[in-house]
Amino acid sequence: MVEKISNKLGIPTGLFYGYVGLVFFMLGAGIETSWFSAYLASAGYKVQLISMVFSLYGLFVAVFSWLTSFLSTLFSIRRVMLTGLIVYCLSTGLLISALIFEFFPLIAGAYMLRGAAYPLFAYAFLMLITLKTELKSLGKATSWFWFSFNLGMTILSPLIASSLLQVATPITILLLGIVIVLVGGSIALKTNDDSQPPAVGKKSLPSQIAEGITILFECPRLALGLLVKAINNIGQFGFVIMMPIFLIQYGYTLTQWGSIWALTYVVNSIAGLAFGWIGDRYGWRKTVCYFSGTITALSCLLIGAAIFYFPGNTFLLALSFIGFSIGIAAFGPLSALIPAMVPDKKATALSVLNLGSGLSNFFGPVLITILFQKFGGFVVLGVFAGLYLLASGLAVFLKTPAELGGENSKQMRDASVL
Repeated sequence: MVEKISNKLGIPTGLFYGYVGLVFFMLGAGIETSWFSAYLASAGYKVQLISMVFSLYGLFVAVFSWLTSFLSTLFSIRRVMLTGLIVYCLSTGLLISALIFEFFPLIAGAYMLRGAAYPLFAYAFLMLITLKTELKSLGKATSWFWFSFNLGMTILSPLIASSLLQVATPITILLLGIVIVLVGGSIALKTNDDSQPPAVGKKSLPSQIAEGITILFECPRLALGLLVKAINNIGQFGFVIMMPIFLIQYGYTLTQWGSIWALTYVVNSIAGLAFGWIGDRYGWRKTVCYFSGTITALSCLLIGAAIFYFPGNTFLLALSFIGFSIGIAAFGPLSALIPAMVPDKKATALSVLNLGSGLSNFFGPVLITILFQKFGGFVVLGVFAGLYLLASGLAVFLKTPAELGGENSKQMRDASVL
């Protein structure tokens, strides 16, 4: 049955339970994302301090997203995923203690450490998917990764958290998150025996890191891919800080926001699967160029218009966020495109992809810190729209060796005619 389902979905059979475990892990790991900024604000902390907490969290996400592929080749994917599980439990325990004693430095430190947990677990698994999947199915396999990732973190977690906030304390919700993460980790690690990547040469960690830096200069297209991927989710990680505070000023409730955010990523997950198929069929680069930043930029402007002209209207706001999520889904083929740009250095290219994912988690909160308090939410939405348009423009240059070879052949044919 598992083999039949895996073949139908276009994913390696041995990784099926890894996808299932990822859903539960991300559910627990993201159970606070839709309400934590508002909770800190209600406790009396200023927006700048709250944004700083999320920026530190994002910094650790970025660093460990980048290091994950290096650590996986050095210690094995299974060990890196297990480390992510342990780090999550430890950091959440520290965070709960800090919240109980209202000790802000420990809140910031614990939440920063928490930022190392899900990259180690999730992006190590993404590396395994990329290494074990045939190139022709890589778009579908990675789209199912993002489906599982978002199903846990951005769909189920805000829905469950918004319901639990009616009857449970934030501390209780965080404790539940630990239980859910342990369930997900057990499923992924216990049943997934295919967790050792092929031998790529046991280089030292410093030499792998050096290679991860030099490849950006050897292949400038990868540097552009890094920037496009970094822009990809700035809205997702910026909105979870800004919107719970911003929307309350315009007549919305936290429960409404949590429901809209969850609905948004239901559509995103479906759209992600569709764009995975479209990317495999018509080209990963074209999919990102035509649909990602263009749709997302327009949606950011529509979100601002809905809030300003129709305050409190959840229907229009939800429609605007749904458009945003469709645009975000169109970035999905980057997970197949970036490794395919340097097929002979796939593991190193994955470090670039993971770094871009992590930088989204860093730059989103940083932009909120710089812009939101001083200029307001509408300026933030305008800046995000501009960055998303830039991402679509840069994606034009993300060509694989096959595409570059085709261009060179065409130029040679044109020259011979002349």
